Amino acid sequence: MSCLLSFRVIFAIIGWRLWGGRGLIFGFLLGWLIDSMYRRPSIHIFFRHGTADDFSGYQKQERAWQPYVDVTLQEAYRTLGIPETATDEEVRQAYRQMALRYHPDHVAAQGETARQEAEKKFREITEARDVIFRSRGL
Repeated sequence: MSCLLSFRVIFAIIGWRLWGGRGLIFGFLLGWLIDSMYRRPSIHIFFRHGTADDFSGYQKQERAWQPYVDVTLQEAYRTLGIPETATDEEVRQAYRQMALRYHPDHVAAQGETARQEAEKKFREITEARDVIFRSRGL
């Protein structure tokens, strides 16, 4: 709201005209209360860089942003290798088996390229499980 149309100003003027100085203060406070009730809620999101010092004084480590893998529901079932009629327990079991097979720590001894490919596959598997569970409401 603009300053001229706010309830604070309107009630302060009315209070001043009726009761003088006390009415001005009371009207302003009443207007402020009404303004705060009718104000639309606003959401403020602040992003901080990963290397900024936090309040404790130590330096945070740089975080690498992981790309989001967009998976549809049918691709999710295909990724886990299960039919669309699979139960929740079968989905969990298929995820566990694939996660053990493609976990980056499991293939770390095979080299850096194998670990990177395993990380990518592991993200796909995790996203597929999440898509299936979100579609089922779990």
